[in-house]
Amino acid sequence: MKPITLTMTAFGPYKDQETVDFRDLQDHRLFVISGKTGAGKTTIFDGICFALYGQASGEDRTDVKALRSQFADDDIQTTVELTFDIHKRRYRVVRQIPYRKKGNKSDTLGRCELFEEKDEQFIPAVDRQIVTEVNDKIEQLLGFTHAQFSQIMMLPQGEFRKFLTSDTANKEAIMRKIFKTEPYQKIVERLKVKKEEANAEYLREKQLSEAILHQIPAKLPARASLLFTELQSEYPNYHQLVSGLQQEHAHHVTQSKEAHKEYTRLYTIHNKKQQALHDARSINEQFTKLLQRQKELDSMLAKQQEMKSLEQKLQQAERAARLEDLEQQVKSNVTEWQKKERSHSEAVKLLAETEKNLVSAKASYEQELAKESERNEVKEQLLTLNNLLPTVSGLATQRQVVESLKFTVDQAENSLLVNQQASKQQKESITVLKSEIKELETSLEKYEELLDQLAQSKAIAKQVASYKQQLSQQQEVEAHYETAKQQVEHSAEVYQALENRWISNQAVVLAASLHVGESCPVCGSIDHPSKAEGSETEHVSKRQIDTAKLELMNKEQTFHTKQAELQQVMQRIEQSEAELHDQRVDLSRDYHKEQAELTDNVAELRSKREVLKQKKDEQNQAEKAMEDLAEKINKLEQQRNESKGELETKLALYNHVLTTVPENLQELSALKQQITSKETASQKLEHDWKSVQQKLQDAKNEKVKWESREMLEKQSLTDMKEKLDLSEASFAKRMIEEGFTSKENYMQVKLPTSTRQAIEQQLQVYAQTLHTLKSSVEELERSVEGKQPTDIEIMEQQVEALKTQYEEAFAHYNQSKAWEQAAQDLHNELETSKSREAELEKTYGKITNLYDIVRGQNHLKISFERYIQIEYLERIIHAANIRLRDLSNGQYELVRSDRQETRGKQSGLGIDVHDAYTGQTRDVKTLSGGEKFNASLCLALGMADVIQSFQGAVRMETMFIDEGFGALDEEAIQKAIDTLIALQQSGRMIGIISHIEEMKEAIPATLQVTKLKEGYSKTKFVLS
Repeated sequence: MKPITLTMTAFGPYKDQETVDFRDLQDHRLFVISGKTGAGKTTIFDGICFALYGQASGEDRTDVKALRSQFADDDIQTTVELTFDIHKRRYRVVRQIPYRKKGNKSDTLGRCELFEEKDEQFIPAVDRQIVTEVNDKIEQLLGFTHAQFSQIMMLPQGEFRKFLTSDTANKEAIMRKIFKTEPYQKIVERLKVKKEEANAEYLREKQLSEAILHQIPAKLPARASLLFTELQSEYPNYHQLVSGLQQEHAHHVTQSKEAHKEYTRLYTIHNKKQQALHDARSINEQFTKLLQRQKELDSMLAKQQEMKSLEQKLQQAERAARLEDLEQQVKSNVTEWQKKERSHSEAVKLLAETEKNLVSAKASYEQELAKESERNEVKEQLLTLNNLLPTVSGLATQRQVVESLKFTVDQAENSLLVNQQASKQQKESITVLKSEIKELETSLEKYEELLDQLAQSKAIAKQVASYKQQLSQQQEVEAHYETAKQQVEHSAEVYQALENRWISNQAVVLAASLHVGESCPVCGSIDHPSKAEGSETEHVSKRQIDTAKLELMNKEQTFHTKQAELQQVMQRIEQSEAELHDQRVDLSRDYHKEQAELTDNVAELRSKREVLKQKKDEQNQAEKAMEDLAEKINKLEQQRNESKGELETKLALYNHVLTTVPENLQELSALKQQITSKETASQKLEHDWKSVQQKLQDAKNEKVKWESREMLEKQSLTDMKEKLDLSEASFAKRMIEEGFTSKENYMQVKLPTSTRQAIEQQLQVYAQTLHTLKSSVEELERSVEGKQPTDIEIMEQQVEALKTQYEEAFAHYNQSKAWEQAAQDLHNELETSKSREAELEKTYGKITNLYDIVRGQNHLKISFERYIQIEYLERIIHAANIRLRDLSNGQYELVRSDRQETRGKQSGLGIDVHDAYTGQTRDVKTLSGGEKFNASLCLALGMADVIQSFQGAVRMETMFIDEGFGALDEEAIQKAIDTLIALQQSGRMIGIISHIEEMKEAIPATLQVTKLKEGYSKTKFVLS
């Protein structure tokens, strides 16, 4: 990936749209990004990383919304656009950060789009312009995740040392992201879950087996047998328990067979006795039933005479019922005749009233006929008033227009006066603001200078503190060095004394074994003129010599270690003193106090700068308001003049119309009131005339109608009387035919239909009941013929006793059968559970062993994932050492450490440094700041080489490095520059953030980031 242009809008310290065009570098592939602290150098890296991945370059800037510029206007969206080349194709990615505008309750919408340039046009490179698809496409194009990109192409400020000095756990997390070893970690997690599940299942099965054993005493009766003997032992034997359950099953099978035989015998005897008792009860019930039926028959025979009387009464009522239709016809005719008589009387009465109404209507008609002239006069007056209505109506409209124009003119003059006063006040306010802004700008002239002084003061204070800490560390290391030196000298003296005594002792022993004529094993001489004499006053063994020598070597090693530490500390102190001397630092000065004072001054000026920004915004708003007021005043003056002219014209026309209308009718309401009054009077007169005409006609019609009605009612009454007389004669004739002597005799025997039906039903029920009782008595007499009643109490006692015996036998049989089944079930359950328990225990053991292997539960504390990562790490270290040997003049070489981490932590990814000057290997944390930077840089470049080799077709054409060169001396800086130049010669574009002058001088291309006095920044390329 090679960046072409980077455009940042309202991003970080860049207020407006800021474009970095990397094509301005021309043929330069190595460039320095330079600028003051806080100017926005690292923000350029953040912009590239955010455009590609939607995240900043460093882990300390994870809040994406915090990347929005504080200087940006509220209506400008934070946007980053990156155009880049990869695989000979050009792409453009655009991302926007959602933010909340002032006064809004929700954020604005974000944006994420990726385009590819084809035929000089950018077309979408994904199907849907959404974050997930764009991120996937970016990773596919670059071949790197965000974590890999941050480690090998963009080394963020202070973070690329983390991999060098971090412990195994941190390195493991970093390498997991870069080399995608998460599946191996997930294998461990899944095995852990599997192990816990297998253990839980095994324990459940074991508890089930124990629960089965606890169920045996509850489900089976205790007896002297193998099973219960084994259960009482401290550790029951599984095979003995199984055999015991088989014996218990066989025992209860025998018991259940015997119990079933006894139960069958008793049940047969009880059934026979039960049948005899049932037969005896049946005979006794027949005798009892016979007596009851006989009593019921006697009672029914006693009611025969009563039933005959009811039957006669029913026959007479039936004869009377045949006359009911004629009787009902007579009653109906009487009712109808009475109704006709009432209708005729009513018609006569209404006819008389109608004649009176007709006389009254004729009188009212004559009165209204005399008012004809009055009606015509009111109509003419109403016509005159209606003709005036349009004129008066227009007069009211004209009056409203005149009043409205007067109000508009007054309002325009008032608004004009208010705006002129406001314009005057706004002008005075702008003058005051300009004066205040000028004063603030004068006071802020030294703001940038103070910022530089504060940054310099902070850096010097930090260096002085570090220098004093190094001096304190020197004293401590010197004390340890002196102690180690004394221990070495003491151990050397002890060892030398022991060695001398041992040599003396050996000489005496050798002299004692020499004889004249025998050659000496040392010099070969056969003459021994002066043999050593003496005795071994203190015996010294070879072991004592070896022990003393080993202790001396240990003390010497410790001494050399402390000596190397002291040299390193002194080197760092010399380096710090040189840096302090170069910067002309006076150690007697209180830089912390100066820093505090500068901080207060800068804070005060920063506050003033915010005030200045507010004042300028107020000035801009005031000037804009001033312009708006001037335009508004011009419009108001024009509106006032136009309204005045129109008012004069409308007023003259209105006065002319007033002369044509009577004074009392010039108001529309008065005219409408007169019209309404006349209309009401006219309508009343017309209504009264029409009403009296209608009443006269209605009275005539009513008289004709009731005359006809009276004649019809009279004829109908005559006809109804004839019909009534005829029906009464027919009823009297039929009553005599049915045998009734009089109407009173007929009414006495007459019964309602419901009563007749009830009597008939009663007679039928009596006849049926009597017949049924006679038949039942005859049948019962035949069934008990030749039999006698039996006393069944003794038989019932015998049956109950037999029932108790067979139920007890049946319960004993069921219990034996249940124990038989329980023994069989317990045997099967125990065998199944124990078999499953053994299988689960075996499975749990296998999973546990596999889990311990892959999670690193071994003497090296190396998990399966970390074993894979070790291979990557060793390749990275090998690639890093190629550059580190050159940068350190062959002194240092990185090696992977096998040492155990503290407190039993997982190990295997630690890194040590081998010092060729001392021949010792130590922790990389003991390196100085500059040495750590060199090692970190080489390690990062080595990691880039390894990842590129594993990614295959991925080609890294760009690398960005943020800070880190300030701790290097001139020689180290030059070597670092040579390394970077060698990298860029391979075709890479390399950008470096650095404050080091040697870097700026050695590298001809510079991206200058300038912080303006308003606080936001600008960029430009400078080529020398």
